[in-house]
Amino acid sequence: MSNIRQGVSLWDRFVSITSYFTFGMTGLIWLIASFLIFKKPATPFVSYHIYQSIFISVLLYVLSWFLDIVFSLIHAIPFIGDLFSYINLYLFRTPVFYTFTLSNLLIFLILAYLSLGAFLGKLSYFPFISDVVRSNFRN
Repeated sequence: MSNIRQGVSLWDRFVSITSYFTFGMTGLIWLIASFLIFKKPATPFVSYHIYQSIFISVLLYVLSWFLDIVFSLIHAIPFIGDLFSYINLYLFRTPVFYTFTLSNLLIFLILAYLSLGAFLGKLSYFPFISDVVRSNFRN
């Protein structure tokens, strides 16, 4: 986490936090509302966290889609398919903590880290995605 932002309002922090846990939906609604209703762009702090949460959700969707295709193709291979079906079972299907699988728990911990940075008024860093957001979406 870097770049402590002084004077970040509680509402901006709330929008940033909820944007992570709703995979960018709250943030997207807030961006549209700020342009259409309030007639002003969102603050740079909120924009950074909203775009980062949207990029993370898109990355998770693409990764899930890709892994589904790879596991279904590898499943057809005789001995290796059985090994990968066990990996798929234990990583993505078997609950470890209540209803969380290992992959869900990892995603939740990453989102909790990013939300904590937003709550503290800092720009959270997630490798690659934060760099893209900083270089392309400046206010």
